[in-house]
Amino acid sequence: MINKDSNKKLVQEFGMRQKVAFALSSLPIWLIVTVFQVWVFTFYFSAVGLPIRYILMAFIIWSFWNVINNPMIGFLSDRTRTRWGRRKPYIMIGTIPAITIMIIVWIPPTENPLMGFVYLIIMLFAFDTFYTMIELPCDCLFPELYISVEERAEVNTLKLIFSVLGLLCAYLIPGLLIEDITVMGGYLISGIVMSIIMIITLLISLKWGIVEKEEFKHDSIHEFNFFSGLKHTLNSRGFVLYLIMFLGCEYIQIIQGMVIPLWCKYVLGVEGSFEASILLGISFIVAITTIILWKKVDIKIGSRFAYFIALCIYCVASIPFLFVSNYYMALIVFGFVGVGLGGLLYFNYLIIADIIDEDELQTGIRREGSFFGVVSLFLHFASVLSILTISIVFSSTGWEEFTPNPGADVILGLRLLMFLSPAITIGIMCITLYFYPFPKSRVMEIKEKLADLHRNKKERLAQEGY
Repeated sequence: MINKDSNKKLVQEFGMRQKVAFALSSLPIWLIVTVFQVWVFTFYFSAVGLPIRYILMAFIIWSFWNVINNPMIGFLSDRTRTRWGRRKPYIMIGTIPAITIMIIVWIPPTENPLMGFVYLIIMLFAFDTFYTMIELPCDCLFPELYISVEERAEVNTLKLIFSVLGLLCAYLIPGLLIEDITVMGGYLISGIVMSIIMIITLLISLKWGIVEKEEFKHDSIHEFNFFSGLKHTLNSRGFVLYLIMFLGCEYIQIIQGMVIPLWCKYVLGVEGSFEASILLGISFIVAITTIILWKKVDIKIGSRFAYFIALCIYCVASIPFLFVSNYYMALIVFGFVGVGLGGLLYFNYLIIADIIDEDELQTGIRREGSFFGVVSLFLHFASVLSILTISIVFSSTGWEEFTPNPGADVILGLRLLMFLSPAITIGIMCITLYFYPFPKSRVMEIKEKLADLHRNKKERLAQEGY
């Protein structure tokens, strides 16, 4: 439905059912990626018994596939033209294979480490291919469907609520069903439960939420080939700076998520994996409650400055990871971390929309796929960087292969992984954010120009009989 706002600009409005159904897609997306970022590492290291060097090698090999797969799927989705639109066909194709992988990743051969290593590589390749076919088009549709600051803030808030619910499912379901992280039994059952959640939520989103705007019908036709489009994308100074911040944000979440089950067991002395999941659950529940606050701060002072505040809160709240040794104190610490985490989650996928809007003003077309293809690649780089960091720390403390009784050096290494690595990363992100060229005034200027451009696109389609 098209209405005119107070400035007589044509804007696209969607009903709440569509917005909720669209935002719901974030739940299965964050569920599966969190499982692969956190529990797959724990499973293959602690339960399967693969040496850390094998896991690191598998993730490095996987990263070479990411370099090809992610940008290519993004480019193809920009150029696709079907009766279902540019993005939806990829989600439809990727859904069933992604759900299947959620189950079979937990049944590797265990006869020898080499077979387990090969199986892990196959799972990573398959996961990346089909997950990208779901995640990337959904990411593309967010800035494409919702243009105004207020509407983006509203839908982004809904997306983050479902994202955190997906994160909670990814942590709490295995935490409930895996009694011991060193025993393989509960992993498969949790995978089956999570696959059922994924199929239900994805089907609802496909039915009522995944739609595409008519005014971008001709945007699949443009002069960019894959390499020229990639070059133009990476020539954006704002996008390059965003990639540094995105990589840092994902690295912080992944490295802490990977380490927390081991940190909880060997630093806090808590045996069950459910207790570790509760710690993460506390931080995400607090994050949900603060999202409305971050939305108001965003609209009031702009994304750039608000993001800086969130980074500072997260860093300060993480300091106690260096010395806390009591589980109940850890619950309080994770609660304070959740305040900053809410801001990180809110802004991580929001500020890129401004970059894509500016690109449309320059090129005349929406190229979300080209941008998010590179962003998705950096998401997997964050996983590799996290594994590399953990591998260096574990190897330097004599814990290259899993043993149930690590020494004091390992305990110190786990503490440093929980605080020092994220703190250094946040410092780099704050410096990068200072140079990020999208203050609130620039964002509002872009919105005004986009309203005219989109109105012209719709008028041109009307003249052509669409």
